[in-house]
Amino acid sequence: MKALLINSARFVRTPDGRVYSNGQFPYSYWTRYLRHFDALVLVCRMSNCKEIPKKWNLSSGPSVTFVGTPDDHNNPLMQLQSGQKLQIIRKQMDNCDAVVICQSLLGWLAAREAKSRGIPWAVEVVCDIWDAYWNYGTFLGKLYAPIAWLDSSFWIRRADFAKYVTREYLQRRYPCGGVSCGVSDVQINAVSKIILEQRISRWRTTQPDLSKTFVVGMIGSLFTRYKGLHIALRALRRLANQGIKLELRVLGDGNLEVWRQEAKKLRVIDSLRLDGCLPSGNPVMKWLDDLDIYIQPSFQEGLPRALIEAMSRGLPALGSTCGGIPELLPMECLHRPGDHKTLARQLEKMVSDIFWRIQQAQRNFSEAQNYYGERVDDRRDAFWQQFIRYIRIKKRYQRR
Repeated sequence: MKALLINSARFVRTPDGRVYSNGQFPYSYWTRYLRHFDALVLVCRMSNCKEIPKKWNLSSGPSVTFVGTPDDHNNPLMQLQSGQKLQIIRKQMDNCDAVVICQSLLGWLAAREAKSRGIPWAVEVVCDIWDAYWNYGTFLGKLYAPIAWLDSSFWIRRADFAKYVTREYLQRRYPCGGVSCGVSDVQINAVSKIILEQRISRWRTTQPDLSKTFVVGMIGSLFTRYKGLHIALRALRRLANQGIKLELRVLGDGNLEVWRQEAKKLRVIDSLRLDGCLPSGNPVMKWLDDLDIYIQPSFQEGLPRALIEAMSRGLPALGSTCGGIPELLPMECLHRPGDHKTLARQLEKMVSDIFWRIQQAQRNFSEAQNYYGERVDDRRDAFWQQFIRYIRIKKRYQRR
């Protein structure tokens, strides 16, 4: 059985035919589908490069075929041109038994085609699309936000199956009339409790000292403003005025020079360290282990993988109230999106109150265990097995 996957993520292809992704989609990601389908055809945004991108993950491998559409990431008008993309989708749909869509403009083209052909299709709801466009950082983004919201609401409601990454939030925003379940796309390996104990031991054996530089970290794409780095920088400026020293380390690709200039304007450039990209897995875990506090001041999220990974390393964490973040963190660790004053107050408490810091580290380590591989696999596999049964029943019915 072959599935057509529609994903608007950006990939690059090297001259030898291998395909790479920027941290999010290593080949191991596709194995969660290959447990249920014999082969996958992935339609995605693709560009060519002459050499292997540094610190990117190899995404191609056995039983996965990549079919590229033009990479229109920086061309909003080109994103609205659907003719060539639709032709590619139609051609690939001719030889597939089912369609799996990650919510996007590209995905809704496939949803319309699948529905007209009577092909079973499922949608993966991974973010609040309104928040994504509204907080993109451009006027065109705000203009397109209500259109994107209407498209998502229309097609998710009509999906045969819908898999949400949140337990409740996205289900309320984008209800599905078919079969649905909430199961995170995040899947992490079990972490030894020694990691947590070592972190707490360092804190307990160090005398409280507000002159010490605490290391705060966040992970996310820097191509847009909806990860909230500008909010983190403003909180940093506020704390610097109070004599509290913080170093902010940021992991992610994007327009790094733009952010350096913004940090200069706020006079916190000496406190900002942009670390670029790292391959997923151990390099990211080691990076997290060097932090004291993790923050997720986002304006748009589904259920952030980076936050769960940070929690699994015993890191105390602060985040905004957007998306599924409140499903991960307690109220006292949350701030409204854009509220840099509250974020600054919470960071000050994290720095000065070792007992609260330890309490949050212990709580987060325990909460992250809900996202260990086997626990998530069981829920996800049950969903896809139900979808496979639906495909078979529908094919038998169509033969009559």
